[in-house]
Amino acid sequence: LGAAHDLREVLLVINNYTGDRLNFGLALTRARALYPRISIDAIVVADDVSLLKSPTPSLVGARGLGGNILVCKLVGAYAETGASLAQVKRFGDAVVGSLASIGVGLEHCHVPGRKVEGSASDEGDYDCEVGMGLHNEPGVRKGNFENAEQLVGEMLGMILNSRGDGNGEEAFLRIGKSVDDSVLFLNNLGGMSQLEMGAILDETLLQLKAISIHPRRIYSSAYMTSLNAPGFSLSLLNLSHLRRSLSQDGDIDVLALLDAPTEATAWAGVRTSWPDGIREFEHEQAETESMLRSLHQTQSVEPSSKGGGGDAKNYWQEADISVNAVEAGIRAACVRVLEIEADLTAYDTVVGDGDCGETFAAGAKAVLKALDSGDLDIKSLSPSDLMRRLGEILEASMGGTIGALLAIFFTSMATAVPSKASDSWHEAPAHALAALSTHTPARPGDRTIVDALSPFCSSLADQSPAKSNWTGCTRRCGRQGRARRATKGMKARLGRAVYVGGDEGLPPDPGACGVAAVLDGLWAGMGSA
Repeated sequence: LGAAHDLREVLLVINNYTGDRLNFGLALTRARALYPRISIDAIVVADDVSLLKSPTPSLVGARGLGGNILVCKLVGAYAETGASLAQVKRFGDAVVGSLASIGVGLEHCHVPGRKVEGSASDEGDYDCEVGMGLHNEPGVRKGNFENAEQLVGEMLGMILNSRGDGNGEEAFLRIGKSVDDSVLFLNNLGGMSQLEMGAILDETLLQLKAISIHPRRIYSSAYMTSLNAPGFSLSLLNLSHLRRSLSQDGDIDVLALLDAPTEATAWAGVRTSWPDGIREFEHEQAETESMLRSLHQTQSVEPSSKGGGGDAKNYWQEADISVNAVEAGIRAACVRVLEIEADLTAYDTVVGDGDCGETFAAGAKAVLKALDSGDLDIKSLSPSDLMRRLGEILEASMGGTIGALLAIFFTSMATAVPSKASDSWHEAPAHALAALSTHTPARPGDRTIVDALSPFCSSLADQSPAKSNWTGCTRRCGRQGRARRATKGMKARLGRAVYVGGDEGLPPDPGACGVAAVLDGLWAGMGSA
C-alpha cells in the first residue's frame, strides 16, 4: 500500500469466520495506522443460512461460504465503473443481504501429508452432512439421502425459508404471481466430479422450475474450494431484492456487472468480450515484488510520531516508569507463559484444538529472542513503538485466533498511546480493547481472552499515571486470576469451545489463562526490578 502512490481507496471482502475477521481486521487496523491517506473499508460476507434458525445462535453469526466469490465479482466490476469506495461498500453490503447459501459435505477434506484415518461417515450411520462449513465445521444435520432429488430439495428449502415462514414476501424469494429474479451459483468444494456437479445442477434447475423460478444467470464451477472436499454449496442471489435495496443509488445493472469481462481465469461465467493483448506475467510479477520490497523498507524505517528515537528516554522519564522494570516485566511474563505451557495445552485439548499452549509459548520465545538479540531494544523505543513492535513479533510468531487478537490489541494500543507522557497514556489499553471489539463480538462473560484483558484495561484506566498509583494498579491487576478462574464452567459463545457447551467440569478458558499468566509475570517482574 505504501508503494502504491496513486492508491486512495481499498475495500476488503472478508468471509465471516473468527480467524478471517481477526486477521483481516489486523491488516485493516495496521494499514489505517501506517497509511492514513488511504481510505479503507470492509465487507463481511455471511451467506450461510444453515444456522440462522438455531435455538442457540452463535455471536459469530452466519458463516461465509462460496457466495464470497459472487460478491467479489460484483463489487470488483462495480468499482471498475468508477464508483467511490462508499458506493462500492454500500453495494457490496446490499449484495450480501440479498444472498443465501447452504453447503453440504459427503466427507471432510484431506490435508496433504496427513494420514487419512478413515471416513467421517464411519463415525455414524449417515451419507452426508448438510450445513457444513468451508473448513470442515459441523453442519446442522447428518443424514442419508436416497438421491440428489432429496438432497437438493432440503437445501433449497432451507434457502427459500431462511428469511421467514416460507409464505409470500416473508420468504427469501417471492414466488407465485410476482416472482423475484435470481442468480444461481453452484460451487464445487474441490472433490466433486464434473458428472456429479452436472447432475446436481440439473436437479436444482428442475426443482426451481417447478416453483416458477428461472434464474437469470447460472454459474457452476470450483470457485471457492476446501482442498479436495467432496461437497458443494448452493447459493441464490435475489436480484429483485437487491434492486429494491439499491433504489436510492440509481439504476445499477447487476447483470451487466456479472457479464463484465474479467482477467480472473477461474471465473467460469459469461463474457461479453475478451480483453485485448497478452498479459506480461513476468513483468507483473517483477512489479509486485518491487512493491513488496518497497513496502517492507518503508515499514522498517518509518519512525513513530509519538516519542520514538531520541525522545524515547524522555518519554519514559516523564511517565515515571523505569525502562529496566518494563524489560524485567516483559521477560518475567514470557517465563511465566512457558511455565504453564503444558497446562494451556491440557485445557485446550478439552475445549479447543490443543494448540493454545504451543501458540503462547511460540510468542513468548519470540519476544525473549528479540530482547536477547537487541531486536527489541526497549531503551530506544517509546511506548508507542514498543507496542507496535510487540504486535509485529506476536503476529509473526503466533498463529490462529490468539495471535491475531493480541496483534490487533498491541497495534491498536500503539496508536492509542498519547504523544505526551503527561496525557492519559494509562487509558491506552482500554482504547485498544475498544478497537479490538470492532473486529470480534467477544465481550466479558463470553469465555475468551477478553475476560482477562477487560479487568486489566479497566483497572489501569481508573488510575492516575502517577508512579504511586501505577504501583497500586499493578497489585490490583496482578490478581486478575479471579477473572481467569471465572471462565471455568462458563458457556462459550465464541470459538471452537462453542461446540463443547457449558459444563462445570470444564477447565478455564486457555486463552484467558494465557493472558492472565502474562499479566501475573509482567507485574511480578516489574515489582522486583
